[in-house]
Amino acid sequence: MKATAPEGFFAQELIDPFEKFVGPLFERDEDGQRVVAFRVDERHLGHDGVHAHEGQLMTFADASMGCTAYWDNDHAPCATLSLQVSFLRFPKLGELVECRARFTRKTRSILFVEGAISVGDESVVSATCLCKVLGAR
Repeated sequence: MKATAPEGFFAQELIDPFEKFVGPLFERDEDGQRVVAFRVDERHLGHDGVHAHEGQLMTFADASMGCTAYWDNDHAPCATLSLQVSFLRFPKLGELVECRARFTRKTRSILFVEGAISVGDESVVSATCLCKVLGAR
């Protein structure tokens, strides 16, 4: 699906076939930190037809934190080992959802990533994940 990038963002090239179903995703640099975003559309809604589905938010968290693991670790391929998500509020149709992710710890083979997901200034999801750097021991 094609969509116009929100102001200040550019479309992210999605390579993972599954993530193409939940996109389009957008990104921008914010003072040296990458911000990933999506706008809630009809495909992302849950059973109530108004709010984003939990699976959409979990996939977005995983994709966004995985991007941070890849970009900020010299483009080393990695895979998610664990994903913990807490829902604070469910974004509504049309809202722009943004994720700011950062490392909390790095070892040679495991990356610890924290994600803060928001709509405007309001937190909607908090997430953490462990990523395995593929090929690292």
